[in-house]
Amino acid sequence: MQLMSIEDLALYLGDSKRTIYKYIASGDCPPYIKLSAKNIKFDRADVDAWLASKKVDPTEEKRKK
Repeated sequence: MQLMSIEDLALYLGDSKRTIYKYIASGDCPPYIKLSAKNIKFDRADVDAWLASKKVDPTEEKRKK
């Protein structure tokens, strides 16, 4: 298990920490481990699985229209 902080996740995704907090608030984020109220960690494998679930096939998108 490779744990990532919010800062690590922001760097990994190329987003800001503020964006990560928005993902968490909306519930659209990878599963995380809440060690305390201010200490949240993400398992890199969960992050990668979450990213994979976000993939969009452009040919499928065209067929839906």
